[in-house]
This record gives sequence, structure tokens and C-alpha cells, in this order.
Amino acid sequence: KCPTCRGAIGSTAPSYAMRNIIDALPVSCAHAPRGCEEKVKRGDLEAHVAGCDYGEATCTHAGCGATVLRRDLKAHVAKCEWGLVMCRCGERVPRGKLEKHKAEECMKRMVECETCGTKRKAEASEEHGSGTARIGR
Repeated sequence: KCPTCRGAIGSTAPSYAMRNIIDALPVSCAHAPRGCEEKVKRGDLEAHVAGCDYGEATCTHAGCGATVLRRDLKAHVAKCEWGLVMCRCGERVPRGKLEKHKAEECMKRMVECETCGTKRKAEASEEHGSGTARIGR
């Protein structure tokens, strides 16, 4: 029997000493084609790859689903079209739909009364009369 692992000598099981030597060898990251230049011990490779900045990450905003490098995720999330931003009316809308919201849905947008032609905020148009208002241009 082997004094280290207690396995039968000549067995097909790898020796612990050999495994330690192999695990200490420097290897390139699996994300090297994407730009990672790290050389890590073979035994540490799995942990490195799991958190490597050159690995893929998916945007956290509902509706987006973009896949970017982990190192670029923060910048993507900060400007993502699906990120929620606060409109002046207090409603949270996706960044990419904010202009349409302001022009067509926002209660703080200016509308023109179809009856008298006065302009006022959409939130006040119902108080003004019948509530018939059109978007002011």
C-alpha cells in the first residue's frame, strides 16, 4: 500500500503527490480569447474562471437580456435602455421609453384643451372641463 494515500500500488488512481504537482502548474484562463491574461495554478483555475472579469454576465434589467463581459457589466447597467429612471411625474419608466412617456403618457406634460385652446398639465386637464385634451406641440 502507498504510505500517502493507502491505495494499492500500481492502481489506476492518481497519486496525491502527482495531483499536487499537476495542480501547481500555471495555466491560462479559459477566457484568454476574450482578453484575460491571467496565469493561474491549475488547481485554482475553476475558481478564477467563475469570477473572471472576462467571463460573460447578463444584464440585470428585466427585458434586456444583453450578455457582456463581466468587467463591462456595471457600465452597461448604468446606461441600459431597460434601466428604470424616474420621470418628473414620479413614475419609473425604462430609460429607452422615457421620451415617449414624456410626450404621450406623462401627467406633467402640457396638453391643449380642444374646447378653449388653453394649455395646461395633463394632470389638470380633467379638472378643466370634460377632460378632452390633446397633446400640445
